Amino acid sequence: MGISNDKETNICTIIPKARQGVHECVLGWFRRQLRYEGKILDAPAGYGHLSMKLKEMGFDVTCGEINPEIFRVKELKCIYTDLNRKIDAPDNYFDYVCCIDGLEHMTDPYTATTEFARVLKVGGIGVFSIPNYSNIEKRFAYLIRGYLAKPKTKKDFEDNDKKLFDIHNSPLTITLLDFIFSINNLEISEILKEGTKTKQYFLLPFAWLLKFIAALTPKKSREKHRTAVTLNNDILLGGNNAIFIVRKNYSDESRAVAN
Repeated sequence: MGISNDKETNICTIIPKARQGVHECVLGWFRRQLRYEGKILDAPAGYGHLSMKLKEMGFDVTCGEINPEIFRVKELKCIYTDLNRKIDAPDNYFDYVCCIDGLEHMTDPYTATTEFARVLKVGGIGVFSIPNYSNIEKRFAYLIRGYLAKPKTKKDFEDNDKKLFDIHNSPLTITLLDFIFSINNLEISEILKEGTKTKQYFLLPFAWLLKFIAALTPKKSREKHRTAVTLNNDILLGGNNAIFIVRKNYSDESRAVAN
C-alpha cells in the first residue's frame, strides 16, 4: 500500500514505493542545488511521494507510471507511461528526469534510457537509482549463490497478475549501466548511496585488497575494467541502492548543428 493513516490527525500520508532512504537521498540532493525550478519528469512515479515533494519544492513536475491507478497525489496528473516503449514528450523538453527504482523493472532498459536522454535538455540532469549489486556484501552473495537478483518463479509472475513491471527483469550491473549511459551521451557526475550497511565494515580488508590490486594495475587496464566506478567508495561500501546523477552532453550530431 502507498498510504499510511495517521489516527491523531486523520491525514493520509503518501509513502515511498522505493526502498527506505532512496527518496530521502534524492530529495537531499535536490535541496543542495542552487535553484528549485524547471521541468522534471518523474517516471515511474509509483504512489507519487517523490513527485509530491518535488512539487512542494517548486519544480514543475510531470508524472509517468505504467500503472497510473496506484498514483495517489490529487494535485498532480499521472499519465500512462511504458518506459519500454516511449515517453510522450518532445525532444529536449525537461530540465531533469528522475527514474527511481525503475530500470531494473524494465524488459528493455536500453530503450527506457534512450527515451530519458531524448526528452532531457542538453546540460540537463538525470537521477537514476538501481539496486547496488556491486557492494561487498552482494559480491560475496553472488560468489555463494550464483545470482544477482532473487530468483523468480512462474508463481511469482502469476501472483503479480502477470505484470512483468512488478518484477526485477533487468538486474543491471554498474558497468553495464555506465555503458548504457555513455551511448546516450549521459555522463556520470556523482554517485550517491542511500544508506550505510554497518555489517559491511567487517569486510573492509577485502575492499582494501581490491583497491590495492587496482592501484598496481596499469592505467589502461583500470580504464578498461572501469574500476573508478566499480571501486567507488559509495558503491563498494554502499547500501542496497546506488543513485547516479548524470548530465546530458552534446551528441556528435548536436555539435555539428550547433557549429
